Amino acid sequence: MTIITGASFANGVFYHNHKVLACAEVKNGVIHTWGEPMTLRTLFKMWLRIFGGLPWYYNLLHAAMVLYLLFPVFGEIDPLWLIVYLIGFHFVFPRQLKMFHGAEHKVFSHAGIKKLDKQGLDEIARASIVNAGCSTNVVTSFFVLFLPALLFLPLWASILAGVSGIVLGMLGIKYAQEYMKPLYQLSGFLQKYVTTKEPKRVHLETAVRSYLMFLHVQTQVQATQTTT
Repeated sequence: MTIITGASFANGVFYHNHKVLACAEVKNGVIHTWGEPMTLRTLFKMWLRIFGGLPWYYNLLHAAMVLYLLFPVFGEIDPLWLIVYLIGFHFVFPRQLKMFHGAEHKVFSHAGIKKLDKQGLDEIARASIVNAGCSTNVVTSFFVLFLPALLFLPLWASILAGVSGIVLGMLGIKYAQEYMKPLYQLSGFLQKYVTTKEPKRVHLETAVRSYLMFLHVQTQVQATQTTT
C-alpha cells in the first residue's frame, strides 16, 4: 500500500511519496498542476515554492530576524531561538497557507473517490479538518516538553528536551499508540483552531487537483517500471 504524504504552502498543495511528487498551485487566480518522479530537482522546486511563496511581510520579518542575529544593535539574542521559531512556524502560518492546509487535510479525511464536480467538492468540504498524521503532531511533541523545561533549564537544554519529545512521540506512535491519545487530542485541537482554517472552494479544488495529479503520475511511473 502506497503511503501518500501531503504538504501545503502559501499558494497550493503537494502530495507525494518517495517516488512521485504532484503539485497544484494558484497563480493569478488560475490553478496550475504538475507532477513528476521524485528527484533532487523536484525537491528543489518544492522547497522553492514553500519558501518563495510566503507573503512579502513574512520574508521581510525573516530577513530582519537574520540581520538582527548578525548585527544585534539592541543587545544579543540567542540564535537558538531561531530553531524554536522554525519548529513552531506551524502556529504562525499565513491565512492562505492555513486554508490550503485545511483543504489538504479534508482530502485525506474524505473516504470516497475524489471528484471535482460540485457534489464531490461539497462532500470533501464536509470532511474532518483534523488529520491524525499531520506534522502538527511532531510540533506538539516538541513544545509539550520544551515549554515546561524552559521554566527551569537554559534554552539549549530546553531545545534538547523538546527534541527528545519528538523522538518519544515518534516511538509512541509506532509502538504504543494507546498511550498517545492525549497528544492526538492536543494536536487535533491545535489543527482545528490554530494551524488550519476552513478552506474556500479554490483551496479545495487545488488540493483535489494535486491529489488526482499524484495518482496520475504514480500510475505512469508504475507503468514505466513494469515495462522496463
